[in-house]
Amino acid sequence: GSGGGGGSGDGGNQKRDEPTSGPTGLSLLVRNISQDIQTEDLRDAFSRVGEVRDVYIPRDFHSQQPKGFAFIEFASHDQAREARDEMDNFMMRGRHLEVVFAQERRKTPNEMRGRVVDGNGNEVPQGRGGDRGGD
Repeated sequence: GSGGGGGSGDGGNQKRDEPTSGPTGLSLLVRNISQDIQTEDLRDAFSRVGEVRDVYIPRDFHSQQPKGFAFIEFASHDQAREARDEMDNFMMRGRHLEVVFAQERRKTPNEMRGRVVDGNGNEVPQGRGGDRGGD
């Protein structure tokens, strides 16, 4: 029997994300899905691996056609990682799914760190030259 984990006792619904090493990715990006796949189909397939919190299939604003990929959010990073390993190359409606971690929609600290520093630790200014050409 597996013992139940204790509840997190932080009360209050402020989700304060402590910075952890590496991405805390919960969401997977699933590429190469068939046009007629529904969110329920993906939920069924992926919930074999872990607890699926959310399934989202982006559609084109005008045509309402699915864009050919989907986002699947899991309850924990470990489940998402396991699902990625399990479901990558999974055959669904005649296509092999391609499953990767989704880029978080939030700004990550890494984007703040996108500075270029030379060998002496001095910041090198970006954006000089190279952007003069219009279309």
